[in-house]
Amino acid sequence: MRPVRLDLQGFGSYTGSETFDFTDAEFFALTGPTGAGKSTVLDAICFALYGRTPRWPKSATQNSLAPSSVEGRVRLVFGAAGRHYVATRILRRDRNGKVKTTTAAMEQLPEGVDPAEDTELVEGLGKALGGSPNEVNAAAERIIGLPFEQFTKCVLLPQGEFAEFLRASSADRRNILENLLGHSVYRSIQQRARTRFVDADAKRQAYETQLAGLAPVSQEQIGLAAERVERLEKLAEPVRDKSSALDGLAAAVEAARRALAAAESNLASLTYIKEPSGVADIAAQVAAAAAAVAEKGAEVEATEAEDERLRSELDGLDLAKLERDLKAWAELAETAAKLKTGLELTEELRDQFAEAKELEEAASEEVEIQHASLHKVRMAELAGTLRAGLEVGDECPVCDRPVDEVPAHDLSESMQQAEESSRTATVEFRDAQAAVVALQTRLENYEERLTELQLAERRLKKKLEDVPEPAVLQQRRASSEEARQQLAGTGNALRAARRALREAEKRKAAVDERQQRAWKEFQHARDQVAVLGPPAAGDGLAASWAQLTAWAATSLERAGAEREAARTELAELDGRAETLRGELRFALGEFNVEVPRNGTGGDYVARHATAVEAARADAASLAESRRRRIELDAEMRRFATEALVAKELARHLDARKFMEWLLSEALDELVAGATVMLHQITGGQYDLIYRDQDFWVVDHHDADMPRPARSLSGGETFAASLSLALALSDQLASLSRHGASLESIILDEGFGTLDPETLDAVASTLEALTISAGRTVGLVTHVAELAERVPVRFQVTKDAKGSHVEKTWS
Repeated sequence: MRPVRLDLQGFGSYTGSETFDFTDAEFFALTGPTGAGKSTVLDAICFALYGRTPRWPKSATQNSLAPSSVEGRVRLVFGAAGRHYVATRILRRDRNGKVKTTTAAMEQLPEGVDPAEDTELVEGLGKALGGSPNEVNAAAERIIGLPFEQFTKCVLLPQGEFAEFLRASSADRRNILENLLGHSVYRSIQQRARTRFVDADAKRQAYETQLAGLAPVSQEQIGLAAERVERLEKLAEPVRDKSSALDGLAAAVEAARRALAAAESNLASLTYIKEPSGVADIAAQVAAAAAAVAEKGAEVEATEAEDERLRSELDGLDLAKLERDLKAWAELAETAAKLKTGLELTEELRDQFAEAKELEEAASEEVEIQHASLHKVRMAELAGTLRAGLEVGDECPVCDRPVDEVPAHDLSESMQQAEESSRTATVEFRDAQAAVVALQTRLENYEERLTELQLAERRLKKKLEDVPEPAVLQQRRASSEEARQQLAGTGNALRAARRALREAEKRKAAVDERQQRAWKEFQHARDQVAVLGPPAAGDGLAASWAQLTAWAATSLERAGAEREAARTELAELDGRAETLRGELRFALGEFNVEVPRNGTGGDYVARHATAVEAARADAASLAESRRRRIELDAEMRRFATEALVAKELARHLDARKFMEWLLSEALDELVAGATVMLHQITGGQYDLIYRDQDFWVVDHHDADMPRPARSLSGGETFAASLSLALALSDQLASLSRHGASLESIILDEGFGTLDPETLDAVASTLEALTISAGRTVGLVTHVAELAERVPVRFQVTKDAKGSHVEKTWS
């Protein structure tokens, strides 16, 4: 991971917008007074990538937002493995004061975009890799190749944790190195090998099962099958010849059978031609029935004429309208009677209403009189109240004059009587009001009903303006009733005449049907022998039958002779056909081919063709089975070998010694690189070694005595830790091409513990690292001597408005 650009706004002590441009800063320093916000820059880089920092508790973001800010924003543009990415997180403070991450995004920038140019970093420009905090965390870990805990031990070393890798436990160092070197790939290979073994063994078992289901086929079986095919194919021509001869005989046999059947049919038909009984009487019955139908038809016509005359008389009279008009006259009379009664009742109710109004007015006057009397008594009572306690010579409370004499008077009884009279008058007035309201409601209802009756009367009168009087209408109704009664009688007579006609027609139809059946019987009998040329039908039924029976007797003798000739020919042809069938059955029977006993030539050819195809199929099936067994056996052996190889590979990779050997080799290279740097930094005093799963130093100034690295002083520990960190960045990065992306290292403090000579050596080592290994090296320091040797410096200051940064060059 190599930082390119860091934008801060409202993050930590950076209340405003500040930008750190690292594009030309291969070796840079963050300088400034204590508390200015230098370590906050490292916090921002960690937070942009992993959503947390080493100085905060896990998942805590409360301290990330500037106290005076409601919203904060961190955007880190960085490179990894030749590509550029943008990680963005936005924080907001809710109304309860809690700070939460509201937006998180990780994008891969397309080729051609300048990652340091703010105008080109448009949101949504690149390929989205994550859109939530967890997705961005996972994307950062995948791109860099390190989780947060290991990132802060190998790439970005926070303040106070500089020696973390040096002092880490062997298990922690193991995990760090596995991620750095990509050794997890061996575990992946082991898992894939196990999966490959399971899959290959399953396929081996499947092929073994299929192989067990196939019966073994010998070369002799294949040869016998081919021989059967060859013999059956040679039999094809004899079978076709005999079948063709059989089919030729079949046509002659069929013709002989048809001739015999025709002769027998002619004999049967001629034998049953006999004249039915009663044929001579049918003509007389038909004539009598026709005369009866003509007579009854004349009676029906006469009755229908009379019925038509009566109906014509009634056609001009609309009985329904006549009844409606009579009903309207009755409704008009009833409405007039109701209207008269209603007018009388309404007038009487008006008188009652006027009388009630007078009583109401009288009761109102009485209420006013009683209220006035009550008021007068109350005034007198009030004066009596004022009189109480007065003596002669006192000033009157009303007129302020001296009282000459105090009157004595008790008004309590008068007061009660006045109040009772007032209440009685009020009750009577209310009763009178209620009576007026009730009478007024009834009067309004009566008047409304009168209006309805008057409207109904006018409507009926309008409707009956051109309608005759009720007496005329009633006379018309009586005349129509008499005509209907006469029409009913005529109708009965007409129905009787029609029934008689239908009976005559039925009798005639029965006689006609009998005659038709007789003719059909004649035609049927003649049709049975039509091929023999019978005489045609005559005009009369009896004569036709006599002529046909005479002809049948003559033809019967000739048909008997024809039948005997056909029988002789058929017997001869059947014998020849049976001989051919026997020969075909024998030829096909040698191959166990079932054939019909009395089949046609085509049946034998078809059975032979089916046998040939079956023999070919059996031969092909045997050959296919043999080929299939060979293929299945080869596949089974192939997957058995593959399963064995995968099993052995998984077993070898499962051995703990293999991974321990890999990690041991990596640690040896790490310690070798760190020893070179530590030897250079300490002026040749110390070498670093690894034994007993821990780091030791060899002190060349103390008789090359080894001692644990944990026993070093503060400055010595810093030098050893820095050597390991630089070795991780410099040497192990080249081994982790498929693991972590270690393209930079950023160190936070610790340089103040070094003496001038060691400090100079450290600076030279860091400068050489940027040149030789192409790494970006960043320092957070208060040491002015070290800062002056760094070519790019970010001077961080802080005022009342927050932290600010200024980029300078040596």
